[in-house]
Amino acid sequence: DFLLPMTMTVRNGSVFYQDINGVGRLDARTGKEIWEKKRQTVARRMSFASPTVAATDDVLLVADRVPKVDSQEPQQMAATDKVEWSVHGWNEKGFARKCPNLLVAYSVRDGEVLWSKPCSENYNAAVDIFVVGDKVHIGTSWDRFDLRTGVREEGREVKMTGGKVGMAHHRCYRNKASVRYVFTGRSGIEVADMEKGWLGNNSWIRGACQYGIMPANGMLYAPPDACGCFNKVKVQGFFAAGPAREKKGAEISDIERLQKGPAYGKISDSQAADDEDWPTYRRDGERSGGARTTVSGTLKKSWSTKLTGRLTQPAIVGDTVYIAEIDSHTVYALSVANGRERWSFTVDGRVDSTPTIYKGMVLFGSADGCVYSLRAKDGVLAWKFLAAPEIRLVSSYGQLESVWPVHGSVLIQNDAVYTSAGRNTYLDDGITFYKLDPTTGNLLNKNVLYNFDPETGAQLGPEGGFDMDGVNTDILSGDGENVFMKQERFDGSLQKSAKDVPHLFGVHGFLGEEWFVRSYWLLGTNVRAGWGAWASGNETTFGRIMTFDDESAYGYGRVRIASAATGHKADDYHLYGVKKVLMITGLPKARRKKGQKDPQLAVRRPSKPEPFWADEQSLIVRAMVLTSDKLVVAGPPDLRKKEVEILAYSNEEESLASFKGEKGVMLRVVSTADGSTVSEQKLDTMPVFDGMSAA
Repeated sequence: DFLLPMTMTVRNGSVFYQDINGVGRLDARTGKEIWEKKRQTVARRMSFASPTVAATDDVLLVADRVPKVDSQEPQQMAATDKVEWSVHGWNEKGFARKCPNLLVAYSVRDGEVLWSKPCSENYNAAVDIFVVGDKVHIGTSWDRFDLRTGVREEGREVKMTGGKVGMAHHRCYRNKASVRYVFTGRSGIEVADMEKGWLGNNSWIRGACQYGIMPANGMLYAPPDACGCFNKVKVQGFFAAGPAREKKGAEISDIERLQKGPAYGKISDSQAADDEDWPTYRRDGERSGGARTTVSGTLKKSWSTKLTGRLTQPAIVGDTVYIAEIDSHTVYALSVANGRERWSFTVDGRVDSTPTIYKGMVLFGSADGCVYSLRAKDGVLAWKFLAAPEIRLVSSYGQLESVWPVHGSVLIQNDAVYTSAGRNTYLDDGITFYKLDPTTGNLLNKNVLYNFDPETGAQLGPEGGFDMDGVNTDILSGDGENVFMKQERFDGSLQKSAKDVPHLFGVHGFLGEEWFVRSYWLLGTNVRAGWGAWASGNETTFGRIMTFDDESAYGYGRVRIASAATGHKADDYHLYGVKKVLMITGLPKARRKKGQKDPQLAVRRPSKPEPFWADEQSLIVRAMVLTSDKLVVAGPPDLRKKEVEILAYSNEEESLASFKGEKGVMLRVVSTADGSTVSEQKLDTMPVFDGMSAA
């Protein structure tokens, strides 16, 4: 019933530990006890926070919880029946969130107490103790003390906090430090110089629960995190960041960026455009996922072709299927009739999404930082455009790729190619957006979205509460007039515009296939962020995967999404059809003023439409295509048996096995009118996420 943690560290051949009974030193090679100091009284703990143990050559520092007694000196603590309780997260009746803590300095040689002083835990994290040279820095006040005497350094006026840090409290992990800097964890990573004080905050990168981040090798390492704060701009995944580069590579002119191939100027568009084709990712610039064709109610397998590794969603134009093998960097053209290869083309980096077919050209981007145009009939290179600011590589998922990768799927809109290079508007000089001539590859326009002033280094754009300006990279979409990257909107000349035009986008992007409570798509303009607001997509039509036409939208996902702890109670899923309504989303919550009957009109929201049909016995949909009168979905059966009270499944092993496809995978044709099943058949394997096309 109790969490009674032990903390230990190793130095100079000894193991130093602190547990519920006391402090000790063991020989690291034999385990023989060198000395042990028993505690007369303890504070039982029921929380995340464990003791802090830091060893130097001469002094062992231990910070731990203590009961509330008259004296804070460890040698004077009398036995007591008092027990201090504390719990993680928000306060619960009868339980304090924090307990008193005491830092004790022991002699490494014999365990003699040298000095002690009260200290304080952080938010759901242990006391921060950092030793640099002969000085000890103690959070959260960041006072500095002599290592051997515990005497506080006077006259030190160093401001260790500041800036626009939106978070009201610290995150649930310890701070970290190097010999020069302290890296705190409120909004993201805040940096303070131990001598000069506050330097700045970096809310776009955050540590993982309890672990935080790790400064090492001159870099900052950040594991994946599950936070809902700053979630549209925060860097995703396991990530290492280095300091800003002092020297940049030689500037490359726009003319030098274009490389002409053998097919340059030799492409004829002899094939008439067909609205029933599927020429790009999710068929069109809006990324609707809706085909303009009919399919049979009973589908039959015609052919299959064995390719290697991960595949993209296919494009289908005329008599050819175009698809990319992501990790082998190869684009294939296959016959629609029999699946035989017509040609292939390999580039220098991953191609992460569907090529775009336009007027006899195959256009796509690559993680090598370039955009390519091939002749569709034979795959010969027409032109190659270097979109990355310079040639510089980084390791990503076991391969080298550009620091500024380009998504495979480029946007064609009004006879122009729109694409971007970069990962994040806070990293490596930001994201560069391009508008190119598809025939010649010539640059028509470009714009850089960067949230730091290149001259002063000052952060640009608002940051407040749990949200901030900026964006992570994603596939571009467009409505014929505007260009969108997630919640960001640009006009035809790539200038940033107001977020007031609804469109389809994903909080974590189109390509993220993680099945996570905070990962969803929506038809709207923006989403809020933070522990209590990340579910603002609930204001409009949303789903883990969606498709739509002019009148209706169809999706698969949670019945509802709810923020905070209740979000995990809302994990019933359904496949549904709903009237398509485009709404402005992500507005501040409507609040009533005292004596006011209704919220202010400016923030009053219309009601989102209710589904005209819903199927809670649906497959777990990983791929979905809308046709003229049918919805085609594919995925494994949903076998989970939910226990609401414990926020878990009673058949956990079976649920996980079905989610992985180990209990079978199905292709199901559904009526768009009422959601009824028209036909169903087994598939041999799990479909690629969003990997279905129809033409």
